Amino acid sequence: MTGDDTRRRDSDETTTRLLDAAAEVFVERGYDRSVIADIARRAGVTTGAVFSRWANKSELMAAAADHIFDQILPDQRIKQLGIDEWPVIDIFSAWAANILSGDDTQDVMVQVFASARNNDAVQERLRWFLDEQAHQIGRIVDRGRGEAGFDPGYSTAAVALLIQAVGVGTHLLLSASRDDQHLPTDSDWEALIRSLFHSLATPPTQ
Repeated sequence: MTGDDTRRRDSDETTTRLLDAAAEVFVERGYDRSVIADIARRAGVTTGAVFSRWANKSELMAAAADHIFDQILPDQRIKQLGIDEWPVIDIFSAWAANILSGDDTQDVMVQVFASARNNDAVQERLRWFLDEQAHQIGRIVDRGRGEAGFDPGYSTAAVALLIQAVGVGTHLLLSASRDDQHLPTDSDWEALIRSLFHSLATPPTQ
């Protein structure tokens, strides 16, 4: 490995550490309360390492949003769950159960939606994420056409929007720490989602 290769590798590792740190701070505090010095400290570097890569906090936090989104897009999450070869109905049922169990994604979505109201860069990244999420969900829906129990006569766009609405809405509701008595069990929730997708096997009446 040459000196240039070593420097490039070290630079890439530093960039990744900074993006990881920025993503953590962004999720914990939101855009307005995130401080570059704190992000640099968490990444174990100086603020100079930040400004040599991004001109200002807005650019850094937009890059952090991209970094987060790359990890929570459907294709990536389905691979992480090890269910990418499952039938489509089983994929969406497992996805639904995973949503209800809660993970860092719900904190991400709350902060991104809140920050997007006042920050054009974050808003642009959010718009890209939602479009790409819909595209990836749509591909899964199209793959499911013809599978046993999943042959929707509804449009791909309509099904994808429904799935997005369930996902985002559930994350936002769970982030409010609602009383457990208002939350279904994992099995009840998964059964409802499975039933919902089975119902899509019946084309809409004209």
